[in-house]
Amino acid sequence: MPLVEGLRLAVRTLGCKVNQVESDALVGLLGALNPKVVPVEAGADLVVINTCAVTTGAEADARKEVRRARRANPEAFIVVTGCYAELAPEQVAELGADVVVPNRRKAELPGIILQRFGLPADPLTTPPNAFWGAGERGLLNDYVRAFVKVQDGCNAGCAYCIIPRLRGRERHRPYQEALREAEALLAAGVQEIVLTGIRLGSYRGHPRGIAGLVEALAQMGARVRLSSIEPEDTGEELLQVLHRYAPQVRPHLHLSLQTASDRLLALMGRRYSKAYYRALVERAYALVPGFALTTDVIAGLPTETEAEHRETLAFLEELRPSRVHVFTYTPRPKTRAASMPQVPVEVRKRRNQELTALARRLAEERVRPLLGGRVEVLVESFRGDRAYGHTPDYYEAELVGAARVGQTVWARVEGVSGYTLRGFVEGLKEEPYPPLRLSAR
Repeated sequence: MPLVEGLRLAVRTLGCKVNQVESDALVGLLGALNPKVVPVEAGADLVVINTCAVTTGAEADARKEVRRARRANPEAFIVVTGCYAELAPEQVAELGADVVVPNRRKAELPGIILQRFGLPADPLTTPPNAFWGAGERGLLNDYVRAFVKVQDGCNAGCAYCIIPRLRGRERHRPYQEALREAEALLAAGVQEIVLTGIRLGSYRGHPRGIAGLVEALAQMGARVRLSSIEPEDTGEELLQVLHRYAPQVRPHLHLSLQTASDRLLALMGRRYSKAYYRALVERAYALVPGFALTTDVIAGLPTETEAEHRETLAFLEELRPSRVHVFTYTPRPKTRAASMPQVPVEVRKRRNQELTALARRLAEERVRPLLGGRVEVLVESFRGDRAYGHTPDYYEAELVGAARVGQTVWARVEGVSGYTLRGFVEGLKEEPYPPLRLSAR
């Protein structure tokens, strides 16, 4: 007889916030199993691995996780889904997966798993795959910050990117559905809504696009944060919403740059120029109180010259982002960039090192004025006797002192480690509203 009583479930999520939302949705839809969620290494009966394939490094991580799961759980039922499952299903199966479910079939996951353990798949919990992973989570109430997925897919077709092939064409969730989910999450005690999507800024489920959705959420009383957004999708209307509602609408944008070379931007199919990006960021700094910029850059794009690399370094120095995610370009199969002349691997690695060193210095310089000062922190979790959370401008904070999960506190900054502010709780800014239903302190 299939095992249901006391079933031990391990879920491993790699990659983007959209994957995290979809993993949460799956756990919510497996409520009939009443699973106990455990680490992969703790002896699981069911393992679900939600993979990424945005880089060759992400692919390697996916393979490693499948092998590790099988070694740690030789008798478990292992299900692998996500972008790497879409890209290389045969290889995933060879590594030890019992079932491989590509992105386009993610809606079948609950049914596959429930039937494997002898339970019927309720059609109400296996929604159509046109927009899966939004609202099906059963409104889990153990989060202070909850991701709400409002968009999926990408039509951009950047020359170096494989994601449109793995995620499909753009789909947009009607804003009324997103507002209903957010309202229920807020009623369950969630303190901050993070909007997410594969190409979030292209959202067309509201008549005013992403700006209209953010404003509607703010008018509900929600704290709202945006995940990564493309520069060309970020216009004056969105900046005005951030201006009107900051810090309730968090004064932080992650605007992917990739390169400061106009030639490379055009070659890679990016839909903005260096001048546009500069003007956008300058406008955000001027308009949005406490605005913080984070970004991505790619070292060693095909045909990148040394002068273009130096141009990107100089542009980052000018913009002074609080954090830069640096990636080394690796050719992706069946992309236009893969057939272009490639920068030697050792040059790509050296350029990555130079970009990373600059990013570290810029982060240190930007955080230095905060030392000794007071910042607002939403307390999200505890590890030992330390409280962890984020500031409105998206610095992580590690604090000592009296606080509870869900509270917003004032914290005095005493030091910094990497991108984490360290300090102590100085006082309460506001209690969570409505009260959180959490077992945490």
